Amino acid sequence: MNMMRSAMISAAVSFVVACSTAAGQPQTIEDGVYTVEQAETGKPLFEQRCSACHNADFYHGTLSNRNNQPLAYLFEEILVTMPADMPGSLMDAEYEAILAHILQLTGFPAGDTPLDYASGSMHTVNIVPPKD
Repeated sequence: MNMMRSAMISAAVSFVVACSTAAGQPQTIEDGVYTVEQAETGKPLFEQRCSACHNADFYHGTLSNRNNQPLAYLFEEILVTMPADMPGSLMDAEYEAILAHILQLTGFPAGDTPLDYASGSMHTVNIVPPKD
């Protein structure tokens, strides 16, 4: 029984190491962590719900002040505080699309995989300041 348990633990550790090696360095928002389609979906939501108070300059500062923090931290803050008159009133997919639009608006490239908070992937993507 102990031998079987040891084999299972060894296999689990090997799997974690293999995943860590495959994943390599943590991603940053410069690595294309949203899709163009997702950002396009987020644009009208951003214009309706966010742009009256926030513009690209606001997000340049926000991203610069969060250097090396996981993107999930920013997503969670937006989720629980915005919109100011009805925090948490949007679906996760809407918040993800808005964040994708914010990344596009501040000059970060799109990629092949949409932002997805539920998958945990935003925890492995670090924020870097936008280029001026």
